[in-house]
Amino acid sequence: MQDEILETLERRTRKKILIQFFREPMEVIREKPVRLGYLSSALAGCLMLISYIYGLEFVAPYDAYILAGIVAFVPPAHYIYSEQKRIRKAEDAFPDLLRDLAQAKRAGLSLIDAVTLTSEGEYGVLTEGMRRIATQLTWGVPFEDALRMFAKRYPTRIIKRSIEMIIEGYRTGGEVGVVLKIAADDVMELKSLEKRRIADMSPYVMVCYVTFFVFLGVLLVLYHSFIPTMVEAGEAVAEAGAGGRGGVMIRGVNVEMLKMLFFHCGVIQGICSGLVAGKLGEGKVIVGLRHAVVLASAAFGLFAVLKFMPI
Repeated sequence: MQDEILETLERRTRKKILIQFFREPMEVIREKPVRLGYLSSALAGCLMLISYIYGLEFVAPYDAYILAGIVAFVPPAHYIYSEQKRIRKAEDAFPDLLRDLAQAKRAGLSLIDAVTLTSEGEYGVLTEGMRRIATQLTWGVPFEDALRMFAKRYPTRIIKRSIEMIIEGYRTGGEVGVVLKIAADDVMELKSLEKRRIADMSPYVMVCYVTFFVFLGVLLVLYHSFIPTMVEAGEAVAEAGAGGRGGVMIRGVNVEMLKMLFFHCGVIQGICSGLVAGKLGEGKVIVGLRHAVVLASAAFGLFAVLKFMPI
């Protein structure tokens, strides 16, 4: 009987998660980002299976599998980009929230009244989280637990650091208003350093893009000059019957193999340059996934143009 109850509850939970996914997909994925990995893996598997069954080939041999991999990485890249944008907005609004809360507390209001008053303000993506804290405190949830749930909702390094600072100050019996003011100043200093670091590293991100497109330019020149030259030389040697004599080693040239090699080099260079750009720009390799998708797609697009509309 107990097993049946547990199984029923589990089915209802899965059904609720599925319904919530179609209503608010970002919230469901944000709770467990690994779900996006399952979705991308399934998408890649389906696309590769379709490519295998129909023998798809667009630019070079096995390129359909590469295209399937690029498409499969689009959802994670978009999610990471959206989360970084959301985190940046949350961290920009966080100091103002702390200052307003500190002023309300130092004005003589109780903690619940100060949070309730502050929750009526507008703090961008943090507004909903602040209103949840006010509701939780009204229901009797401890202040520390409400703050930890807030930090879980906005899992940024700066917000987590500030929340822990506020909790420690609250535990030791310090004046909450003073602690909030110190936390706000600390966040402002960290944000200033972060913006300075991003500004200093932005030129290096541009260098990654420039070097990649220079590399594509080199591949384009080789594609139009090197391959035809090798083909003509091979044909000339074959007609003269000199292949293998007098130290001449030029024989039949596998044009398709060379084109596939250039294509793979362009895609690999795009992926590597994108990941390096993410590490330099944001300090995390995974953030470079969106750069990698863009650059790999650019390489694929270039060779598609060369294939179907020769320049």
